[in-house]
Amino acid sequence: MSSRASLSATNLAVHHHYNCDLYLHNVYHRPEIKNSSTSQELSELTGARFKRGIDWESYLFTWLDRQHLLLTVPSSPLDAAVLYENIQADTRDHFFIAGLSFLPPQEMLDERFHGAGKNSVKFGLAKPDLLEIFRTQDGIKWKVIDAKVSSRVKTSHHVQIYFYTMCLVYILPRDSFYPEGSAAIWLPPSEGFDKSPPSLDDLKSIENTLLASSLEQFFFEKLPDIIAAPIKDIEWHYNPQCRGCPYEQECKMNVLVKGELGSMPNISLEDARLLKGLLRVSSNGVERDVSARPLTDIEDLHKLIAEPTRLEELTLQFPSMVKRCKRILALPKKNKQQNSPVVQAARTRSPQVKLQRNLTLPRYEDVAVIMSLVSDYSLASPTIERYVIEVVSHVRLKSIPRISCGSGLDLVPTLSLLITNLIDQQSISSPSLTTQFYVWSASELSALQQHLISTALTSTAHDNDVRVCIGALAQGASLLHTTYQPVLLSGALLSFLTLKGRSRSEHIACLERMGLSTEGSTEELRQRVDQEIRRLQLQSEGGHATTASTDRAELGQMPRVTVLQREVEHLIALPVPGYWDLPECASALLPENSPGVQCPTSDEIMTQYRQDTSETLNKSLEKRNLSIRAVLQDVRRRISDTGHSLLVNTAKVLSSNFMDLCRQEHIRKLFFVQQFEVLTKLGELWRARIEGCPDAPVLEYVRANLGVEGTNTLEHIFRLVSGTLDMPTTDKNTSMYDKIIVLDEDDDLGEDIPVEALFDDLAISGLVFPLSKFVQSKWDALHPTVQKKLWVADILNMEVDGNSTKVVLHAWGRQGVKFIPGCKYRISPRLVDFNTSKTMAALLETDLLWGSAANEGYRAVEDDHRRVPLLQMIADPDSFGHVARADELFRTGDIIQRLFRNLKNIDVDEASSLILKPSQQRAAQKILSHRLSVIWGPPGTGKTYTIALSLLRMFDAQHRLGETGRKIVFVTGMTHAAIDAVRNQLRYLMNCYRAIKSLEAPWLNRIQVEQVSSGSRHTPPPPDSSLVHIYFGTTYQFYNFTKRHSSIRADCVVVDEAGQLGLSSIALVLRAVSTTAQIIIAGDSEQLAPILSAQYPQIKGRPIFGSILDCLMYTSQGQGQPTPPQEEPSDDFSSLNIQELSSSNFVQLTENFRLNADLGDFVSTIYSRAFKPQKVQARQLGRNLKLVENYRLDDFTGIQPDILNSVQTFLLSLSKVMLREPQTVLIPPAHAHLGSLSPTPTSSLDAPPPRAISLALVRLDADSASGDVGYETHVRGEAAVAAGLVAWIRRCAAGDDVFVATPHRVQREAVRSALGRVGVEVWEGERRQKTCRGDETFGMERLRMGEEDEGRVRVDTIERLQGSEASFVICLFTLAKTSTPSSLAELGFLLDRRRLNVAMSRAKTLCVVVASGNVLRPGVGVLKNEEAAKGYAFLRAFEERAWGCEMRVDLDGV
Repeated sequence: MSSRASLSATNLAVHHHYNCDLYLHNVYHRPEIKNSSTSQELSELTGARFKRGIDWESYLFTWLDRQHLLLTVPSSPLDAAVLYENIQADTRDHFFIAGLSFLPPQEMLDERFHGAGKNSVKFGLAKPDLLEIFRTQDGIKWKVIDAKVSSRVKTSHHVQIYFYTMCLVYILPRDSFYPEGSAAIWLPPSEGFDKSPPSLDDLKSIENTLLASSLEQFFFEKLPDIIAAPIKDIEWHYNPQCRGCPYEQECKMNVLVKGELGSMPNISLEDARLLKGLLRVSSNGVERDVSARPLTDIEDLHKLIAEPTRLEELTLQFPSMVKRCKRILALPKKNKQQNSPVVQAARTRSPQVKLQRNLTLPRYEDVAVIMSLVSDYSLASPTIERYVIEVVSHVRLKSIPRISCGSGLDLVPTLSLLITNLIDQQSISSPSLTTQFYVWSASELSALQQHLISTALTSTAHDNDVRVCIGALAQGASLLHTTYQPVLLSGALLSFLTLKGRSRSEHIACLERMGLSTEGSTEELRQRVDQEIRRLQLQSEGGHATTASTDRAELGQMPRVTVLQREVEHLIALPVPGYWDLPECASALLPENSPGVQCPTSDEIMTQYRQDTSETLNKSLEKRNLSIRAVLQDVRRRISDTGHSLLVNTAKVLSSNFMDLCRQEHIRKLFFVQQFEVLTKLGELWRARIEGCPDAPVLEYVRANLGVEGTNTLEHIFRLVSGTLDMPTTDKNTSMYDKIIVLDEDDDLGEDIPVEALFDDLAISGLVFPLSKFVQSKWDALHPTVQKKLWVADILNMEVDGNSTKVVLHAWGRQGVKFIPGCKYRISPRLVDFNTSKTMAALLETDLLWGSAANEGYRAVEDDHRRVPLLQMIADPDSFGHVARADELFRTGDIIQRLFRNLKNIDVDEASSLILKPSQQRAAQKILSHRLSVIWGPPGTGKTYTIALSLLRMFDAQHRLGETGRKIVFVTGMTHAAIDAVRNQLRYLMNCYRAIKSLEAPWLNRIQVEQVSSGSRHTPPPPDSSLVHIYFGTTYQFYNFTKRHSSIRADCVVVDEAGQLGLSSIALVLRAVSTTAQIIIAGDSEQLAPILSAQYPQIKGRPIFGSILDCLMYTSQGQGQPTPPQEEPSDDFSSLNIQELSSSNFVQLTENFRLNADLGDFVSTIYSRAFKPQKVQARQLGRNLKLVENYRLDDFTGIQPDILNSVQTFLLSLSKVMLREPQTVLIPPAHAHLGSLSPTPTSSLDAPPPRAISLALVRLDADSASGDVGYETHVRGEAAVAAGLVAWIRRCAAGDDVFVATPHRVQREAVRSALGRVGVEVWEGERRQKTCRGDETFGMERLRMGEEDEGRVRVDTIERLQGSEASFVICLFTLAKTSTPSSLAELGFLLDRRRLNVAMSRAKTLCVVVASGNVLRPGVGVLKNEEAAKGYAFLRAFEERAWGCEMRVDLDGV
């Protein structure tokens, strides 16, 4: 080893970027190669990015200096005493130090290495960018900050700042310095640091303790092992991430010589580990000829694939692993040829076609437009600087040049002229010409989209050109301008315009936005709009792929701009190791003498751009376009030669139409999201269907039974053969028919397209099945094959029947088409959508209202809300202000509260339920005095109770002040369960009022409560009514109700569980409110938000792509929740005044009636205020849990005895802790709370009460002797532990409800099966809502023994359990222990803080979290996701507060 051998913080960061141990080993032992890679030898692209990073750092330091926040110190290695003197000489309390460098404390680090039993690793000079300094009374607090120019935080960044922090903790003396507890990455503004100054908000901090669990192990255990190991023992894999590594060429040669997995291109590190795992399990138990030459990885894979029987065996043992490996290797569902094109390409060194259909590369176009774009990544905001566009056509084009080139400033006008000329050419051609645009890389497409958006936002010179380009090419707009967009738009327009009483001005506004004439009478205008709607509908029917015509048209969606590199990777396996770009692709596909082979590299192009040789650069880009065209033609030829129709679409006729119906910025975005969500869902369905739904569950038909007595409906009985099937997630009794079923036939990739791919979801997405004769024509218009071979289905029931699962469903299809007993059918989802057109219509109406307000005295500023309620909520919630007579109502509310307190004091028991707690009283007073009130709080704080009683307080106070006219109140929510909860609570509280005989409440008789089940048929309130009409219903039923009765205007709107309701949905209700209406929003910002199918950008201002609550809870600091009032509410309500409540629309409820004190203390860590527990854990819990020792293991069947014994020991130990008896199994929590760690009494005299313990942790160690654990095997082991917990709890607390919360459906089904084997019945129905009284008895469950009223066991996904509660909750958060590290996506899903919070906060008495080590101590890579880091911190907080134990499960016996 060289005497110079050492590692820098940058080396450690680069290792995590490459994720390569070989890099670290080489850079430590071969420093001559490391040191030879200077910045001058960097590639041009890398050098450009490097320069941008230097520029950002320099710009940041300059900005800090101008803000008087920078102290620059000499760059010589740090002397702590000198640094202390510099800081002391500075008078500022907060500033940043730049120029700091130091030598790591090698002696102290060596002690750490030796303590771990490892050899020392030497480190070189460290240079953090900034050290943030805070001067405090306790000393100098410091924090490491590194400036990075990337758009997001990366794992390599975290490694670097943690290393700096770790070293400085040793170097800086504790008597003068102390660490702040976190480190941070300073990112540039998202819009570019040339356009916006740096901001402290762009500091991305992370707690050092979160990084420590993973990085401490890396630094002091894994790192020395890597350095000390022989090079032959170092694991590595050549993959796309290796680009730019100084050892890349060496590794590339090695993979080819050794036939390793890296000889196949684009195999990620995780993919390689999966394939290695597959090879390992395939060799288990197989004897090898020791004299034979060992096979390479490639040959091993080839041999395994050629043995279908062995592969089928592995599929049964490791279904998830094999399924993922098949995708990596491009193996079709039915592998008749018994080979993988990916493996075959590596073996034969020749390209192979992947036999899989493609939706996004056209098999033909009349005109191909090929673009090569050059971006300068050294700029603060990288932009397109040069372009060359080539037009290739099979027909002669007039006035269209073949080659266009220029600077980035000319790109939009050039494209606009080209698009316009092509469209003009189409108009004189018959049939119309089809056109497809092409770029090579995804980065070029991204640059093009960003260039169009940037030009639209910053330039007014080419406004019309921008609109043409966006309409034709922009990713979002071009996707929406498809044959499917008119269906959505026509539905929205039809829904909007069929509302009664539409005015002339509204028709004119619609016509203007549709680009049509606005001349004529009102009737002429109406007819013109109707004609356009019919045209849109006809256009959509004629353009769909699934019309009754046998001519196949577009399937799915063709992108307007095709990324050819992506399509080649999908269709062709290239014999190129690691990764490839255009030059390598052209070289592999094209003949040696082909002109397209001579393709310049990206570095060569960037060098020419840097040298400012425009003529040379243009020629290189023309060569590049020639290569793109040649590759495109070759791919099509190779596919044609296979004899299979893999390219299922042709190009489309070019269009630049851009129908911009909405004008207001926020509404336009919401309008777009509604359409894009539908198209995203359809895109997911199309991608699966084109391959014949390979992952769809397969059912075997058994028989048909006659359904409900008195009907002719047949119930079809199937047996689940493979896959996972789910019951519909709805709390309504409506049959959704949300599945489609087809015969599971072999797919031979011939001309026949899978039946599902021909199905037109949108045509029937809003129809109710079984179809009536009035809409039967919609089905008849579908493709003939669909009518003959496809059924829509509604799952009625699923139950375990012996060793299989029985599935009962209703099916609807063409009469005479029947299921065949014994045949297998695949079942997959379809799009069911009754509401998108309603939401879009409501948004359009809101936009028109905003537009008309400009003519009614409001200032015509584009971002002004103009008193439109939805826009007020988005832009300025404080603008709602106070209600009329707010002071009087406030005082009256205080009088009412005092009245019930006095009644309680004279023993009127019924008054107890009508007294609000302090924070609830603040909420009630807010509702009385403010037009907008946001009541938020954690689970169990009585939000529903508070809004129900506040409504009654409001009616009472208004009556006392003489307001006796008609009032209309709408109460809504996301689910029927949430709506029913408010209704039940309101009725209960009204009965409490009536039960107080001495209380005169004539206003109660004026209240009329109604459920709106069918808005279009519900009776409206009489115009002359003097009643208070309270309507309960979904937002969609209220839309139907107010559409049917257009004169209705609500005086008050209440939204419960608003964290689940999308912002767009509230427009359905707010469109029909009075000008002085009150809006009451209640929910929890830390519960699961609405699920969006697509990813949307973070925009400046309030987040509008989430829930109503997310939007309202946003603050300018981006904290996601409001800053709570500083005043602490008390029981003395005379201290409350309206001025105190006027500072904000928000009130957080702090009293908690569900959670025990320790569980509440834990959950409150993510809220701005701690809870005030109103509930004490039942004292007999410990004694009841101790009853498990009275039962024997043989009292149970169906679970391994060792698992039952471990669970019994766990619960018995937990009971001993509660009863303050000695035990040795559970580890005490690190975070003591409420005396949970108080000493055990030495005398039985005057024994203290039992400990109240609500948090328990099982650290699951599920393993197998073989070392390889398949996901399904792990899930079965996890399910056995959960079933054991439930079975034992049922024995000692039979009267209490038990929930098992699972992140995934497969876990849920495994637990249900395990419970079935134990004989525990799982409840499938919805839990009836309990009455919430709002006092100390609220949520106080009883631990009942031997009573007939048994508690229920419910096993479900966390999303379905939201809003429910149970005495005992078991949360499953484990991942399989395999040689393949858990994917970041899966860990990110489990570590979602809202998901964790929902699961854990369902518990009223005891929450048991079952988690595995790879979840409790995830790799550092998962923490680069800010949301996952929050979730991990939350899980760690649980772990620190829980009594826990290790539990080992032998999966071989499960």
